[in-house]
Amino acid sequence: MRFSFVVPRPASSSSVLPRAAQRSLKAAKLASALALIAAALPACAGGDPVSADDLVLQPTDGQALSHRPTARHSTSSDSAANSAQTDGSTAAQVVTGDSFQANGDGNLPTMLADAPCAPAGETSAANENNNVQESQATPVTEPPADDAANEPAAAPSDTMRTSGRRLLDACGNVFVTRGVEQIFGNQLPEGNDWLGLLNQIASSGVNAVRILVGSDTLRTSDVDALLNAVAAHNLVAYIAPYGSEGQGWLAHADVKAMLDKHKAYILIDAFGEPTFDDRGRFLSEASASLKQLRSLGYTVPLTVTANQFGRDLPSLFDLGPQILAADPLHNTVFGWQAYWSSNGYYQNTYGYSLEEGVAAAAAAPFPVQLGLDRITDFPSDVTADFGTLMNATEANGIGWLWWDWYNPYGNENNLTQDGTVNNLTATGRTVISTHAASVKNTAHFACRPR
Repeated sequence: MRFSFVVPRPASSSSVLPRAAQRSLKAAKLASALALIAAALPACAGGDPVSADDLVLQPTDGQALSHRPTARHSTSSDSAANSAQTDGSTAAQVVTGDSFQANGDGNLPTMLADAPCAPAGETSAANENNNVQESQATPVTEPPADDAANEPAAAPSDTMRTSGRRLLDACGNVFVTRGVEQIFGNQLPEGNDWLGLLNQIASSGVNAVRILVGSDTLRTSDVDALLNAVAAHNLVAYIAPYGSEGQGWLAHADVKAMLDKHKAYILIDAFGEPTFDDRGRFLSEASASLKQLRSLGYTVPLTVTANQFGRDLPSLFDLGPQILAADPLHNTVFGWQAYWSSNGYYQNTYGYSLEEGVAAAAAAPFPVQLGLDRITDFPSDVTADFGTLMNATEANGIGWLWWDWYNPYGNENNLTQDGTVNNLTATGRTVISTHAASVKNTAHFACRPR
């Protein structure tokens, strides 16, 4: 099987940091500073403890998914054969092959979703596929900014849900995602051993998996079997329809009944990477998608990915409250594709260093979850600084999903060479086990209500 790609040229973005984001970041830094001062005062003065407070989819035909198998990660020969529009408009990402349909018109609403990108973690052998050395950022040695594990549990529920900036499991405990994404469909993986691949993912120690459902080739019973395995391994699953129906797949009665059986441990992607840089359109389409899924009766947490292919973190700060208000249940997790290297592109575009971006996300009034991978998109030959992001997310109690576990048709970001946990790539060993903030060192599993 071979895929060909059409990748859009990103539209220009404002390099001015939005005032709302500046205020959020400054407030977070001020709060941290006050906490340190408060902690130091008793030791200096011998007095009583002091606190910081004392210191004064519309269903569309062939549209939907923004993250096609390797649409952002094509080979150089694919890239040479395909070009982006140069008139300032944004073309839809297109993948053709014998398993998936084209995205369709780039002007159609983008409803469902993506994940993944990343940079350098700890020093390891050169990546088998790309011969890239991955240097690890200095591990975090100070206590985390806030300790999610010590937060009291909320009341149990029949679904996961959000509370402020936290995602809670069905028992009411804080859940911090440490997971991977995986496409399931025809020959994904080879031989269609979907359950075998899911079991390998679970064996890695992750606590979550985004299941990109190739709904053109998977039956509802196939997805049900995958979610039964998710339950058996005590994982959390993000469900992202990945076919020509897009979000329309979620409207089928049999799909709704099947997903309802698993509602205690699933989230549904309502609005994935938008294939445009237009905040007004982002606000409108993300809000409409949330309303539509709620109208279908879904009560589980829904996800919305930021403007500009998920990269525009400040768009979440500026528009997130309005988008959240469009969800009648106010049960939405926001996504930021943090595909940042150390070359200054994202810092210059959005005004944040990596650590500042994560700190600002941690200060948001709603959950912001990261997408990580190894190869950045602008340009695609730069290695993303995922080690720094892993450290920062762990220090701030923020979740992430890695793109991707295994894709036999584009292996730049694969964590495994063949889908198995015993044959990880160099990047896979870093992310899964050897980095200070790896899955092995940081993942905690969700609780299931009895």
